[in-house]
Amino acid sequence: MKISPFTPLHFGNEPESDGLPSRYVQLFASTDQIMVQVLAGSDETLSDATLKDAHGSDVIGTIGWNEWEMNEDKSCFFLTLQGLSPGHYILNVGGIDSDEFIITDDAQLLARTTLIQYRFKDNRQRDDVVSVIHYVPFFFDWRVPGGFKDSGWQFGVSNEQFVTQREDVVELFAMDYVTKAFTMGGPEGVPVWYGELLNRLLTCSYVYFDGVRYTRNESETPSMSTLVDGLDSFVFTQSLRRAVTLDPEIEELNHTVLRRIDSTYYREAEIDSENNTNRLIL
Repeated sequence: MKISPFTPLHFGNEPESDGLPSRYVQLFASTDQIMVQVLAGSDETLSDATLKDAHGSDVIGTIGWNEWEMNEDKSCFFLTLQGLSPGHYILNVGGIDSDEFIITDDAQLLARTTLIQYRFKDNRQRDDVVSVIHYVPFFFDWRVPGGFKDSGWQFGVSNEQFVTQREDVVELFAMDYVTKAFTMGGPEGVPVWYGELLNRLLTCSYVYFDGVRYTRNESETPSMSTLVDGLDSFVFTQSLRRAVTLDPEIEELNHTVLRRIDSTYYREAEIDSENNTNRLIL
């Protein structure tokens, strides 16, 4: 039995670090839909998940699992947390507690975040995640602090040219593109597993940042900056390219599943005018 590594909640099982832990607490909007998947053998059962108050001993309630048989030997248990009241929570899955996470409807806090949603085009890409269940595609929602800076734009072109005998350059073919640096982590930084999950989710077929589809720029991976020596909190930067040539049928399906119809949009205005981290993503 294994919790899918694409699940946006963190169920810590790493050895303790010598450094001080990050102070950042994971944040979600009340409109987000937090999907948790557990992959298990077909003969295994999974007890109900338990939602707990992160700052007390109260058990808020139990949540039953949906089960889908992937094949004769393997099943996927899944649930979605949605519509939770603002508060601090911990989810227990199979006796393992998640890290604390916050549900909020504070627009000022949410404007400093980006909602990343991701899935594979089918279930043949990997064996540790399920993206299509009963012919219905499912996206994971993961909200992170940060956004795109104007200073992180880089302009490029793919072209072919011909030089005449008189040294005139003739453009035979040209296509321009823009790469953008996505910065994840604010003044408090984020735990190291944020960078690991960002790198992993960018292997997905469809990745949307606040509803706009991006892909990894070539084979670039998240670069990590340390805020303070001895503090396990970091800022990550990832180079991305916005998808330009899109299949309208796939995009219509994806945006319907993304719940981008009449949904709340938190980046209506710039919040941090000094470093412009939270500019509107278009």
